[in-house]
Amino acid sequence: MRWAKRLAGASFLLLLIGVISLWQAEASIYDNLDPGQNHLLELEAGQSGEVSLTETGKYVALRIEGGGEAELRLLNSTGEEEEGATPGVWEAKRVTENGTSYMPVRVFTAIEAGTYTLHNDGDSTLWLVDDVSAGAALFKDRWFVLMFLGCSLGLPLAGVALFLAIIDWRRAKKGGSPVIIPSEGRLPTTDELYREYRGLPQSEVERDVPDPFVGQVPVADEPQREEEKSDWRGWDEG
Repeated sequence: MRWAKRLAGASFLLLLIGVISLWQAEASIYDNLDPGQNHLLELEAGQSGEVSLTETGKYVALRIEGGGEAELRLLNSTGEEEEGATPGVWEAKRVTENGTSYMPVRVFTAIEAGTYTLHNDGDSTLWLVDDVSAGAALFKDRWFVLMFLGCSLGLPLAGVALFLAIIDWRRAKKGGSPVIIPSEGRLPTTDELYREYRGLPQSEVERDVPDPFVGQVPVADEPQREEEKSDWRGWDEG
C-alpha cells in the first residue's frame, strides 16, 4: 500500500504540472496548428502554386468546414499526379482560437523530395500545411514539453498505483483476521486457528471424538493368567 500511495502522489503532481503547462502553452498550440497562420500554401479557388516538399514531411490539404470535397491536384516536376490518401482518425478537424474549423481533405506522405505544383480545382480556399514541421515547432516551447511529459508520465503512473492498490486490497481481504495468542502464553490449537480464520465463535459446542477402544477392558483389569503349578524342571525332565 505504501508504494501505491507514493505512485498516486507522484501521478497527481505530474498531472497537475501538465494541466498548468497546458494553460500556459495554449497560445503556442493555437498558433502552430492554425492553418490560417502556419501554412506552406494558401490558394483561392482556381489558383495554383509551387512548393518544395521533402520525404520526411506529412502534408495535409485543408478547407474551411463546409467548403466542399478535395478537388485538388498535386503534380511533380514531370507532370505526374500524386494521389495522396483520404484523411484518417489522426487528421482530425482543427478549430482555431477564434472558432474557425478547418477540415482535412487530402494527406500526402512519403513522397519524393522536389518541387510540386498544387492546383485548387474547388470553389473555396485551400491550405497546405506540414504537420511534421508544426509538431517540431511545438516542442521548442518549454511549456508544451512540460505538458507533454506531465500527461504522458502521470497517466501511466496513476494506472500502476490503482493496480497496486487493488492487489493490496485483495491480499488484505484474503488474509482474514490476525491470530492472537492467548494471554495464558500457550499456543492456539488447530481448531482454534481454524475458528479464528473462519470467524467462527469460540463458544460453539465442540464435537467429541469417539474413543476408538470403547467396550474393551483395560489392560490393568484383565484377569491374570494362572501360573502353571508344574515345576519347570519336571517339565524339562519329562
